[in-house]
Amino acid sequence: MFSPRQRESGGTAIGNGSKVRPRGSLVCCAVAHGSVAATLLWAIPVHATDDVTSLLGQVKKQLEQSQRQMEQSQRQLEQSQKEIKALKRQVEVLTKRVEQTPAAPAPGAVPAPDAKNVVVMQQPGNLPGRSVGPPTTATGVGPPGAPQPVAAAPVSSGGDKIKISLSGQVDRSEVYGDDGISKNFRNVDNNTSSTRFRIVGEGRANPETTLGTNLEMEVRANPSSTTTLVQNAPQAAANVFPTIRQAEVFAAGRDWGGLRLGFGSTASYLTSEFDLSGTFIAQYVVISDEDGGFAFRQKGAALVPGGPGGRLVLSPNGAFGPAVGSVFNSFNGLVRNDRVRYDSPVWEGLQFSTSYVDDGSWDAALRLGRAIGPFRVIAAAAYANADHRNHTPVADLGYAGVPAGFPDGASLGGVNANPSAPNIADNTADGSQQFDGSFSVLHDSGVSLTMAGGIRNPRYRDPLGKPLSPNLLYAKLAYQHNFFDFGVTAFGVDFENQDDVIFNGDVARSWSLGFVQNIDATATELFFALEWETLKRSLGGEFFPLFEARAGARIRF
Repeated sequence: MFSPRQRESGGTAIGNGSKVRPRGSLVCCAVAHGSVAATLLWAIPVHATDDVTSLLGQVKKQLEQSQRQMEQSQRQLEQSQKEIKALKRQVEVLTKRVEQTPAAPAPGAVPAPDAKNVVVMQQPGNLPGRSVGPPTTATGVGPPGAPQPVAAAPVSSGGDKIKISLSGQVDRSEVYGDDGISKNFRNVDNNTSSTRFRIVGEGRANPETTLGTNLEMEVRANPSSTTTLVQNAPQAAANVFPTIRQAEVFAAGRDWGGLRLGFGSTASYLTSEFDLSGTFIAQYVVISDEDGGFAFRQKGAALVPGGPGGRLVLSPNGAFGPAVGSVFNSFNGLVRNDRVRYDSPVWEGLQFSTSYVDDGSWDAALRLGRAIGPFRVIAAAAYANADHRNHTPVADLGYAGVPAGFPDGASLGGVNANPSAPNIADNTADGSQQFDGSFSVLHDSGVSLTMAGGIRNPRYRDPLGKPLSPNLLYAKLAYQHNFFDFGVTAFGVDFENQDDVIFNGDVARSWSLGFVQNIDATATELFFALEWETLKRSLGGEFFPLFEARAGARIRF
């Protein structure tokens, strides 16, 4: 029989004294059914009929309730299986989408060599190490005018086989000049590092071999290297055309070096320009890039060899003498040309390069970049052989223009008016053999020393038939420091001396002060410089010194 406590609780007692509740799991339900059956078998002989009827009713209700619970659980199980199948299908779809979605590396990270469909972000990086310009060293050092050491971010291209990078810069300056007779302002493109843009394409033949192209163009409106101080108007915009700086294909491997074919930098190019001072955009070894079209003015009347057969003629006071670009030269190797060029791998900071030019000239160079204790050191040395090239004779003695009206009608410039363009002599390595080099040392304190030099052995003579020994000596002392949070500030003072560039006995000198302020957030360099230039010539009298002040900005993109 059921005890009063059992009846009040509404439960069903089983033989072991435990109680089965109406709700429970399927297992509990099964156990409960068995217990109820056992209880009935035990209880029927003892209890009255009404008690059996009541018990059977309770068992029936219990069975019906358990059946409903089982059916509900079955439906829930079927629903869960359907949901699991749907989730599996969603996971499969999402997995395929992820596989097809371009990889998005962290800002500044370099994609894996075999990465495909790399998403274009603000700074996703690029293929490592090979498209950053004429050969750099292990320290990532690049000379003026070379592409920045950090490769540009890739942009969309027609396919995913070649990753395309677009980069460049705009470099403009305002120049004030005083040649001792005339004073003027000129708005020029700073040819120290001209306005330009480049497109570099790179792909991987295998994880260790890069194949690619390099196309670099420059657009120089009113270039500082040829703009005269007194011309009446700036260069017409319609006369400004893009010119090619680099148009080449290349292949490079970490183990064997790099090979370049096409128009571009020769091995000896830029070897006289290695500079860690931080001020090269304001002042550096290539004086003719800064004001090459300005002319030295004659100080007093003088006899100059302007008549037939070198006959002396009288040149008046204030006549336009040689252009700056005729008496200063950077000894910059074979510059850029159609060539095939090889660059070795970098070993302990050393790299060897050589190139063969389409006209038969050739050169070789050695570059170094090392960190030695608190010092960062870069250096370069080069030999260039252009002995068989034709050297263009000096036209009008390299003078910008001498007014007409001399005896026998001699006129060096051919016009009475101010020259609209300088007469810049051929003072390149053509027709000679040349050695040049440079080094720059930067201490952790920010103090740096930069020096450059060169000598040339020409097979030609000056306009009067005298032998020439062109040479270059350049030195700069500079300091750079983070005075401001937004970028490094750099100061420098330099000196340059050049002898015998086009005339035996010529001595051209330059002194300058330079200042550069970097604004890192906008890749901007603000620069300012003061420069004093002189020319001494054994024949043709004295020349007024040239004074120049320039200020401007270079913004890279």
